[in-house]
This record gives sequence, structure tokens and C-alpha cells, in this order.
Amino acid sequence: MRNISVFLSALVFAAILLHAQSVMAIEPGHITPEEGKTLIQQKKDLVILDVRNPNEFVVVHYPNALNIPANELETRLSEIPTGRPVLTHCVRGMRSHRVFEALREKRPDITELYHIKGEPIFD
Repeated sequence: MRNISVFLSALVFAAILLHAQSVMAIEPGHITPEEGKTLIQQKKDLVILDVRNPNEFVVVHYPNALNIPANELETRLSEIPTGRPVLTHCVRGMRSHRVFEALREKRPDITELYHIKGEPIFD
């Protein structure tokens, strides 16, 4: 009987840990595509900054994403809203990493900044 109680307690504890992991806040910084998808689902005020070229953006993009190609960032910095979390992404993460680093330097008012390392999940 004691073994069953210990097993059930461990099972409940494991379920609580799994649930806590799925709803834990994702730390700002470099995140995985899976974490990016979760972030988009959880943060309704998130600015999704797609830094791909317009011809890439038109094929597939997140709803309400802001498209500022990486090579236009310097002249369009003011288009990125203040006071909201920002998630940058591109195709594989190279351009968005450069944008992430530039935003950290040029827009210190964006205190919650994320970058998807790798290919974003659009479904």
C-alpha cells in the first residue's frame, strides 16, 4: 500500500512539474523555434518583427507581424513600438540575430527582446 502511495505522489509531482514547465515565462534572449511558438501564443502584446525580405514575407508570415527587412532596420527603428516585448525572426536565425543585437544596442527601451534561433514554426 505504501508503494502505491509513493508512486501516486511521484506521479502527481511529475504532472505538476510538467505543467509548470509549459506555462513558465520564457526568458528574454535567444530562444528555440518551439519556445517562439509558445511565446507567440502566450504574449498577446508581442511585436513579431519579421526581418526577412518582402518577397519572403509574402509567402508565409505570422498574423500581425511587422515586416522590416534587416537591411532597412537603421532607417526604420522608430516603427518598432515601445513598451511591448519584441520577437525577431527570419528564415534560419542569422539576420534576426544581427537585428536582435542591433536592437539591444540602439533601442535600450525595448527591455523584453527575443530572437528565434533557427527556423520559425508557422503552423
